[in-house]
Amino acid sequence: MPTADDPNVYVYGVVAAADGPGVSVDGVEGADVRTVEHAGLAALVSTLRADELAAARELRAHWRVLEEASRSATVLPVRFGTVMDNEDAVREQLLAPNAEGLTERLRELAGRVQLNVKGDYDEERLLRDVVRASPPITALRDRVNQVSDAAGYYDRIRMGEMVAAEVTRHREHDEALALTRLERVAVAARAEPLASQSGAFNLAFLVEKNGVDAFSEAVGTLRAELGERIALRYVGPLPPYSFVENDLSMGAPAWA
Repeated sequence: MPTADDPNVYVYGVVAAADGPGVSVDGVEGADVRTVEHAGLAALVSTLRADELAAARELRAHWRVLEEASRSATVLPVRFGTVMDNEDAVREQLLAPNAEGLTERLRELAGRVQLNVKGDYDEERLLRDVVRASPPITALRDRVNQVSDAAGYYDRIRMGEMVAAEVTRHREHDEALALTRLERVAVAARAEPLASQSGAFNLAFLVEKNGVDAFSEAVGTLRAELGERIALRYVGPLPPYSFVENDLSMGAPAWA
């Protein structure tokens, strides 16, 4: 029977017990990673001694464990910072009540990986293009440049609103373009929140492992089409972080 002195358990993700990947990299707090099994499922866990985790230090360890495990198994990632009381809690609160859904999701994601494609604008170039392509904005800019700040106050507000609307229109167009070019070589796609004001799009794609080369070729074609207007960042293969629909966030958060 577990006691109050049992160490907490940090949870990384869930795999099929038959795949049970051996993870050699250190986990959170430098701990060894092991599995807790139930009903054909295995949770990747490690012992947690601290009451709080320093997120900046431990997030990379969390990702390393999932990425190494995903090289030999399909992994359903659990949210960073998920901690449970002990191994029994992992079985009884995470694996047992979700066994059917987890098993089905593992089956659906088998043999597939996530690839991320992010686009960032050259902000100065984007704003020049917006103004140049819009006669009303150009006329308003010329007018406010000829009057004092006080006299042009409301025109400047209006111009800012017009520019913001045009930037939004550019983002929508460019996201749709990227999706059109890449969705045809992916199983699924999802738009993620932009990380900065210079962001054009932030897209996650679920791709068959044997289709990664074809997807990479499509990314290269998109990069050439966008030219210098948008800088692309292409990351992966990764565990399917964006395609795990079940919220595997049982337990208490433990980051500081």
